[in-house]
Amino acid sequence: MEEAKTKECGDCGKSIPFNIFLRDNPTLSKKTAKTLWEDPFIIPYCPECFLKRPEKPFRRRRRFNYNNCLKMRI
Repeated sequence: MEEAKTKECGDCGKSIPFNIFLRDNPTLSKKTAKTLWEDPFIIPYCPECFLKRPEKPFRRRRRFNYNNCLKMRI
């Protein structure tokens, strides 16, 4: 397998080689990691910046209320 290029961290701009990305994501197979690495829409973060990123809250699920739909039809 050919060597993938290095990418820059999305926050600090630090250079991240593919082998470091692979080491930090041990649950990914090499093929899956390479696919993610080559995807232009996925921004890699160095371990320091990744751990400092704020978590986004989960969106609450909206429940479908069938009774409201019946009231609207009447």
